Amino acid sequence: MAMSGGAKFEVVKFDGYGNFGLWQTRVKDLLAQQGLLKTLKSQKPAKMEDEDWVDLQERAAETIRLCLADEIMYHVISLSSPDEIWRKLESQFMSKTLTKKLYLKQKLYGLKM
Repeated sequence: MAMSGGAKFEVVKFDGYGNFGLWQTRVKDLLAQQGLLKTLKSQKPAKMEDEDWVDLQERAAETIRLCLADEIMYHVISLSSPDEIWRKLESQFMSKTLTKKLYLKQKLYGLKM
């Protein structure tokens, strides 16, 4: 949960069983609300001071970790960069398996026009 300008945003902690893509979108929205979305890029913006960049990265990494269940946190606990955390989570939980493809085809064929 995060506060921004008096508004309250809540993201369910990702536990490895839910829809990673949906969780990822919600966390990106949360980072955007906090002005931290740019930290998911590996390079610092040219006009930004190093100290400010480090501060933004720390805040973004904290926000992402706060949206993870304990059992998932262990996968990224040693990483400090939000970009590294994001890539690690994507590599482990962004499913492109046969099961996922079959599920998506079933949903597609089930659509009515």
